[in-house]
Amino acid sequence: MLARMLARLTALSLIALALTVGTAGCVRTQSGFGLGPDDDGGTKTVTVGSELRLSLPAEFEWNIESTNTAALALKSSLVGAVSGSNLKIWLFDVKTAGEFKLRATGEPACRKTVPACAAPAVSYLFTIRAQ
Repeated sequence: MLARMLARLTALSLIALALTVGTAGCVRTQSGFGLGPDDDGGTKTVTVGSELRLSLPAEFEWNIESTNTAALALKSSLVGAVSGSNLKIWLFDVKTAGEFKLRATGEPACRKTVPACAAPAVSYLFTIRAQ
């Protein structure tokens, strides 16, 4: 009976180890850098090959422009809530070294309602230094 319990315990341990190793192999980790409204007007130094995350308020419709379109490759964008704030998040891969500007201009979504709101547009300018 003890031998059977040890055999089962060994089998379960091997299965758990295989699942742990298999799952860890599927996870891709990448160093990342974040930008948001608090970084407006500033310079962010990033590493080529890293991920750049731009997080802005979701109640705006955003236009994102770069002075070097080859420097960043858009991986994905999503909308989510962080600490009670709704955010639109863009994930970029940093592709090339150099310094460039990233401008985000947001139009309030309420401007498309009838009657339209008078809320102002917002604009953020970030300088990215990729090394």
